[in-house]
Amino acid sequence: MVRAVPDGFIVRYGRAAASALALVVCLAAIAQAAAAAVTCRAEVSRSTVARGEDVVLIVTAQGDIGWSPAFQLPDLPGVRVYGGGTNQSMTVVNGQTQVSVSRTYYLRAENEGDFTIGPVRINTAAGACQTTPIQVKVVAGGAPPADTGNRVQRGATARPAAGVEDVFVTLGVDKQQAWVGQQVVLSFRYWRRVQPWSSPSYTPPRTEGFWREDLGTERNFREVHRGQAYNVTEVRYALFPTRAGRLRIEPAELSFPEDLFDRFFNSRQQSPGPRVLRTQAVDVEVRELPMPKPSGFSGIVATRCALEGSVDRTSVPRGEAAELKFTLETDGFLKGFAGLRLAEPEGTRLHDAAENVATAPREDRLVGRLVAEKVLVTTREGVVRVPPVEVIWFDAARGQYRTATTQAREVTATPSDRPLAGGEDSGFLRNEIARLGDDLAFIHAGPVRRASGLPGAGSATWWSLALAPAALLGVGHWWFSRRAAGLSDRAGRRRRAALAAARKRLREAELSAEAEPGLALVARALTGYVADCLDLPVGAVGTPDIVSLGTARRCPDAARELALLLERCDQARFGGQASGGVAELAAESLRSLEQLERGAEGTTRSVRGPVAGALGLLLVASLCAPAGVSAADVDGLMATGNQAYAEGRFGEARDAYLAARALAPLAADVHYNLGNAHARSGAVGPAVASYLRAQRLSPRDGDVRRNLGWLRQNLKDLELADRSLPLFVAQAAAVVGALSLDEWGMALVAGLWLTAAVMGWGWWRGRSGLHRRVLIASVAVTVLAGAVTAGRWHFERVREQAVVTAASVAVRSGPAASYPTLFEVHAGLALDVQETRDGWCRVSLGGDWQGWLPAQSVETIRLPAAEAAGSQTAGR
Repeated sequence: MVRAVPDGFIVRYGRAAASALALVVCLAAIAQAAAAAVTCRAEVSRSTVARGEDVVLIVTAQGDIGWSPAFQLPDLPGVRVYGGGTNQSMTVVNGQTQVSVSRTYYLRAENEGDFTIGPVRINTAAGACQTTPIQVKVVAGGAPPADTGNRVQRGATARPAAGVEDVFVTLGVDKQQAWVGQQVVLSFRYWRRVQPWSSPSYTPPRTEGFWREDLGTERNFREVHRGQAYNVTEVRYALFPTRAGRLRIEPAELSFPEDLFDRFFNSRQQSPGPRVLRTQAVDVEVRELPMPKPSGFSGIVATRCALEGSVDRTSVPRGEAAELKFTLETDGFLKGFAGLRLAEPEGTRLHDAAENVATAPREDRLVGRLVAEKVLVTTREGVVRVPPVEVIWFDAARGQYRTATTQAREVTATPSDRPLAGGEDSGFLRNEIARLGDDLAFIHAGPVRRASGLPGAGSATWWSLALAPAALLGVGHWWFSRRAAGLSDRAGRRRRAALAAARKRLREAELSAEAEPGLALVARALTGYVADCLDLPVGAVGTPDIVSLGTARRCPDAARELALLLERCDQARFGGQASGGVAELAAESLRSLEQLERGAEGTTRSVRGPVAGALGLLLVASLCAPAGVSAADVDGLMATGNQAYAEGRFGEARDAYLAARALAPLAADVHYNLGNAHARSGAVGPAVASYLRAQRLSPRDGDVRRNLGWLRQNLKDLELADRSLPLFVAQAAAVVGALSLDEWGMALVAGLWLTAAVMGWGWWRGRSGLHRRVLIASVAVTVLAGAVTAGRWHFERVREQAVVTAASVAVRSGPAASYPTLFEVHAGLALDVQETRDGWCRVSLGGDWQGWLPAQSVETIRLPAAEAAGSQTAGR
């Protein structure tokens, strides 16, 4: 039976089916979009590899996957797997976030044949995905054939045996064997294929036994190592071994501090990478130079050494100067080079003009360049031959000593109108007075005088004088405070004025013509005094008050006498009884009042007495000096020395002056005469030391300054610290050097006293604009004097300075004779002593000119302190 279906039903059914079909299509599109939101792939560095070598596998997941995807590597039998690093990046396009996470693995096949890297499954927050399998062929050991197939270029690198590293460091030298003094280039390299989040901290290697110089700034470049490209940062050093043997260069370190982004982005499933990268230590075998060394060996060990010389003109008028210029260029160590030596040609005067040493990287090595300029002044006419300059050096490449030599030069001195040798051309008249010679100033005769009659800085007397203003300010502040408190205290003012008011009334009573007014004035004086002392009304004073005042002041008899006198006055005034004359009562009353007043002062004096006594004892103790030796003893020794000096017996004069110095170590004349005796005996070093001591004690002595300058002009070594200063600095230095340490110390004391006086004046007279300006000026002067005194104290009492006494002594790189020689110093050169160890002193001339020399080859110039000086003669 066929039933008819209504048309409306067919229409409704068709519309419902169409809606369901559209919903199914949308859900499928959404599922496909979600599946497409996560993509993953796997790549290998090579598809054919030799057995034992590594294949780099990089698995990448991309999409809205979050920061912690989980990578599941399939089982790989016969293959060793090492974990590598993880790279993460994020991009935002049209509001949609795309995250890319790549994980690196190192695969090492242990057997020949083929193996398959199965699908790698990656689970993310947006879903899971897996990579396609990859075939890898393993061949026998040796160079593998060219790569083909799916790969990325990430070659192997020098790394620990555990596997390839994205970041590592190396340390190496350009040669494993070297000669003593030969340049060795040390290179530290930081290799990386990924860029860490944080910047590392570099700790350079320790290079004990080498002089080390930076070889330029760090370099950044890319380099392919074992088929893989790396970003490389390189730091290089130039090392110069100072002794023979096996020297070890300690490892260098690169530290990566923990970073906030590392903790945020890294997942818990991945292990953190190393935080400290450390290189291996490097050993260098250093050989001693062949023996015997040639005479005049310069100490330069290099692979090249070039020496050139030139003269600015070959013809000069007699008496004028020609400039000689010498240039030494080498890859050896020049800081220990003693300098170029040129013999003075006959008929000339040779002067050093300038010398400059500079180093710079060139052709991956450190090259030093020394430029020396000398001035040649001809003293006679004719041809002057400038001899060649020679430098004997050791050729490390050939293993033999060689000599670099300049060419001989000729300079023709033509006739001129300048004076002949021995004269001085000043540009004025020919018949002016000319200095024919120069010599030491003569010794000082007469009684020995100390540099100054002032207390020595740092002595007990000096400290007493320096601290006394502070003590006086304290006492003054206490007194002014009490005075201010007294002015604000009404009872105190009455008490202090009580005796004066009573005396005034008693004098008026004595002058009174009538008895009744006179007796009233006497009674008023007595009751008024008691009322003022006890701060009571006059009418309220009675006999008990008088007795209590006498008891408080420990004068009960005077108080009873005062009560009887008051009673006699009352009886005479009101009772009609005779009590004697008014003048007699006034005199007796004054005696009683003064006795009570002395009782009040006695309580105050009982406190002031011990304080005044202590201050007096302190002053006496500070002014008392230990008994000195007889001035006649020192003067006698000086007279004996002066007589021997005048007769040319300089050795005997020196012995007498040494004995006088032992008795009077702070006498400037003794040190000056001793310096003259040393200089005449040929002992240049002790002479310079004695002159420097005399200059510290008497800085304005022209003879000391002249003799010291004369000696220094004839020294072989040039004082490195003796350089021209700017005008303002030179003037300030001259002012500071014009006074001795003791004089600057007393200037500081004077400033302290001046400042204390100005402050006390302000407390007494009140502060004003003038007082403020004077106080600021006095404080500024005191601070300046204190700064100069502290500087001079450090220079003379703390800093250890010495003078070379040996004719020539080698300064070595260590405290033993086995260490190499850095440079040489000669008698008379002043230097700083920084350390003393096992009979050796570490000395410094400033800058890099430092080293060790035997302690017996120098003499310190520090003066003893005033207390340690012991007995001293009285100064004139």
